[in-house]
Amino acid sequence: MVKKAQDAKIKYGEENVIDVTLGALCTEDGRLTIFDSVSEVYKNLGNMDIAPYAESFIGDRDFLKEMKSWVLGQYEYKFINVGALATPGGSGSVSSTFKNILDPGQTVLIPNIGWVSYKIMAIEHDLKVETYELFDENDEFNIKDFKEKATRIMKAQGKVLSVINDPCHNPTGYSMSNSQWKDIVDLMNDLSKDGNFVLLNDIAYIDYSVRGYNESRKYMENFIDLSPKNLVIFSFSCSKTLTEYGLRVGGSVFISNEKKNIDEYMTANEFTCRGIWSNIPKGGMKLFSKIQSDKILKDKLIEERDSYIKLLEKRSKIFLEEAREVGLEVYPYKEGFFITLKMESEKIKENLEKLNKENIYPIEVAHGIRIAICGSSVKKLKGLAKKIKNIIS
Repeated sequence: MVKKAQDAKIKYGEENVIDVTLGALCTEDGRLTIFDSVSEVYKNLGNMDIAPYAESFIGDRDFLKEMKSWVLGQYEYKFINVGALATPGGSGSVSSTFKNILDPGQTVLIPNIGWVSYKIMAIEHDLKVETYELFDENDEFNIKDFKEKATRIMKAQGKVLSVINDPCHNPTGYSMSNSQWKDIVDLMNDLSKDGNFVLLNDIAYIDYSVRGYNESRKYMENFIDLSPKNLVIFSFSCSKTLTEYGLRVGGSVFISNEKKNIDEYMTANEFTCRGIWSNIPKGGMKLFSKIQSDKILKDKLIEERDSYIKLLEKRSKIFLEEAREVGLEVYPYKEGFFITLKMESEKIKENLEKLNKENIYPIEVAHGIRIAICGSSVKKLKGLAKKIKNIIS
């Protein structure tokens, strides 16, 4: 779809094409957003901050320290056992978790609407996939279906690995409430009588929550009461947090009330780090740790990123208000990069073709069509919901 959109721009002119495919943050004039507060620091790194290998296969110590602090925020010292390792982007964290938690042939539980790469990674590691219905009839997190699927998997294999992408879910923009997270932890603890429950919390977009730094992490307080059999892994992405997609830096931060779980997960990942990617780019790790350890630099980044969170709010408000006015159904958006249109699966390809004929290029996802407000200007979003409704009705 991305190539179709590019070809249409060449043929009809960029001003005559609405391209809502790009899943990266862009400015109002369509350029990839690159935070000045980050670029300035990177340009001033020394050669020895960039060229050498990392200190360790699991990452540089200062990076791991700052990543743990940033990811966990006010809860860092409330968890008994915390581990961390650097990975090639947030995707490396997800992939290594799939590989090291489950054996080939076992089942991973993922949302029925979600990042397509979860399924790709499962196939890569010879895993089966079970999906839970993300939303119930009230457009809230479907804890009932999540519980049914997790219970079935625990009975079948004595272990559960489940993915929850929250806050700022990709591709719907949904975020769960603190009480919903409490229900998740209660379920994890209940099922732990039959085996280990490992939760992979994909937090790639957490730093674009409209709730701010502290409130976006408030749900983590629920993990203080984890059963000793359970493990929570946060998959963190510097690509989103710093808008430095090409540096390929991210990581896993993991917590448990049983040190053995931390040690075993770390040991398994040490082999993965050495055997698959060897080293994480030192320059990217140094960039993150330098900014995070310096209050002035960190405050500059937060201020600049906050301006884009406000822009995302503005873009989403334009589309959602118009969608309500014309009766265009969308999944419950709260915050983040994407809005997804609700649609019967058999109608998706047909409606995409209709939209493409009118030079509108969104992305097909499971059970809907994704609108990337992160890469779309306010100007192009105005009137878009109405156009879509008229075209697909």
